[in-house]
Amino acid sequence: MKKFYLLSLLTLLSLLSLSALVINEIFYDPSGGDSGYEWIELFNNSSEAINLDGWSLQKAGSSFTTFYIFPSYTLPPNQFLLLAESSVGNGDLYSSLAMQNGGSSTDGVRLLSPDLLSSDTVLYDSPNDNNLPSDINTPAIYFAPDVSSGNSLARSSDGVDSHNCEIDFFECSEPTPKASNIYPIDLALSHPELASEEDTHIFSTHILNLSTIDVDNFEATLEIVINNQLWESIELPNIPAQDSIYFDIELPELAHGINTTYFNLIYINDSNLENNNYSTSILIGPSDLVINEVMFKPAPDETEWIEIYNNCECEYLVDNFCISDKSGGQITFAGSIPALNYLIISQDRAIFLQTYPHVESSSVIQAYSWTALNNSDETLTLYDDFGTELETMNYTGEDAEESVSLERINPVLPPEEDNWGYSISGSTPADQNSLFLNYFPTSAKLSFQPNPFSPYAGQHCIISFDLPEKLSRVNLKVFDLKGRELIKISDQSMQTAVGQFIWDGRDAKNKLLPVGIYIVLMEAGAMETEKIYRKQKTVVIAR
Repeated sequence: MKKFYLLSLLTLLSLLSLSALVINEIFYDPSGGDSGYEWIELFNNSSEAINLDGWSLQKAGSSFTTFYIFPSYTLPPNQFLLLAESSVGNGDLYSSLAMQNGGSSTDGVRLLSPDLLSSDTVLYDSPNDNNLPSDINTPAIYFAPDVSSGNSLARSSDGVDSHNCEIDFFECSEPTPKASNIYPIDLALSHPELASEEDTHIFSTHILNLSTIDVDNFEATLEIVINNQLWESIELPNIPAQDSIYFDIELPELAHGINTTYFNLIYINDSNLENNNYSTSILIGPSDLVINEVMFKPAPDETEWIEIYNNCECEYLVDNFCISDKSGGQITFAGSIPALNYLIISQDRAIFLQTYPHVESSSVIQAYSWTALNNSDETLTLYDDFGTELETMNYTGEDAEESVSLERINPVLPPEEDNWGYSISGSTPADQNSLFLNYFPTSAKLSFQPNPFSPYAGQHCIISFDLPEKLSRVNLKVFDLKGRELIKISDQSMQTAVGQFIWDGRDAKNKLLPVGIYIVLMEAGAMETEKIYRKQKTVVIAR
């Protein structure tokens, strides 16, 4: 019994939706003055021609009154008729229309057959203060929107009439007199997500049809663009009204570094493009963009700044990037970093350039927003414009001196605590860090080049050392074979783990030492561990 009732109801609704002759589009509020430019489009939704002789049109205001009676005119099946005012160029019939513009209460237009047995009523705007009737309700309860000047009121689907103006009509920003209406279809990416596990990356989303009509998607595609290259274009199947389809797509193997990924839903008739796109980035391995130097404790007349280094072989755009601190405050900025180069993000660019006049101004940008950096116990996280975390570094700020920056020892290595130290040069903005090391020594070493060397021939000896500590106080002395100190080349100078001294073969009195064998002693006191490292080797002065 229930099945029969449902079938009967569906049959009735189907018959209602197939009215033979309907008002298909109304242009009642042209831009500027209305006079001369209004029109009404009819559509013959039947399989037979209809003679319009004696059919009439009514309009309301306060009540429906007849304003036009059709002459003998045959409208073929599935064709349009345009009743227009004098200034409309492609009308089939012409008359003065002067329809109501809505704006305060319900207005309408009604089409009536000569025997009054067939009608099609279009009501727009609300409230229905005058209790205007629809084709099935008195007073009417469903109303089309009141359109803006220059827009038309059009059927969602040509000729299909459910007698519910609220769903049958839409505001059309591009009127189509004597042509099919273009319904504002809205396809949307819903809850797009990118899940990553090891080397596998899967994009999933629902594609919604937010429209009240089915969408034939033979022209709709989902494009996937990776690093500005089209990877795949997927043709979409049909999507019923108010329904969706689900996609689960495994992305290809991605390159090392930051991979920008765009998912674009493309449909030529889509009226709302704001929900058609999803973009993100995927970081594979360590980031090429790293925090390289931090000035968190400047002098009172100076400014805070952070240096970003680009390890990549190409220039990188950093628009809408940000650095967040431990409390959630953000430093936002935009700019570009050349390949293997630096960008200074400053709290105050003018003060920075006054403090460091040697720095090229193009390497320095003013942050859009700045959060004050802690002098102790701080965490800084670098995010790209998609919100992807590129890296995080921490510092305690212990024993930090004013106007001395915190430097990264090697930008290729992870930002662990042992890869950071205080600059021995005060700071090195937009330049190689004073603590920079290509490698970190595992033991103390001392070497000479050349050995032997001849200061009499103008040669100098390069004394190289390795220390398994970030910073040390270094003494370097030269003795003769009897143990007498001849010169102190370094006296408690602050040095990084790898360094060099140059010796010209002279003693403390600037006299050239005679040909012979000499002892070089290095003593280094580590700043962090307080360990003492000693190394001594012999060097030969030749004629």
